[in-house]
Amino acid sequence: MSRRIASIVFLIDSVIMGLGSLGHGYSVHRVHEAIDKFPIDPVISQTLYIVWYSVSGTQLLFGAILIWIWLKVRAGDRSSLPIANLIGIFNLFLGICAIVYRHGDPFWSLFIVLGALLLASSYALKTASAPNQN
Repeated sequence: MSRRIASIVFLIDSVIMGLGSLGHGYSVHRVHEAIDKFPIDPVISQTLYIVWYSVSGTQLLFGAILIWIWLKVRAGDRSSLPIANLIGIFNLFLGICAIVYRHGDPFWSLFIVLGALLLASSYALKTASAPNQN
């Protein structure tokens, strides 16, 4: 993978991860529709919503961190790429575990693809010989 393609893939992947927070936060209404009709302890349902929104925030934060890393790499500083690798591994592992747990639900393959693309583009950016050619 050329450095230019790796840079573009890294940036697009980062933006998709960050924008995932909007879809995640918006879809909380489906959680309300599913559980609000049942007599669930308010502490449990409130905690579920807190966790739901914290995941949205985490997705946004991951996207912002990755864009920050992308900007640093473009400036020639590759020192933050291990952080991108951790995020890529997390998404890859989450996707694999979720597909197994959800018995093949294809939605979770998005996490596998995003994680794998992030790892591949991060590796290509790390090993590319000319850091100022984006």
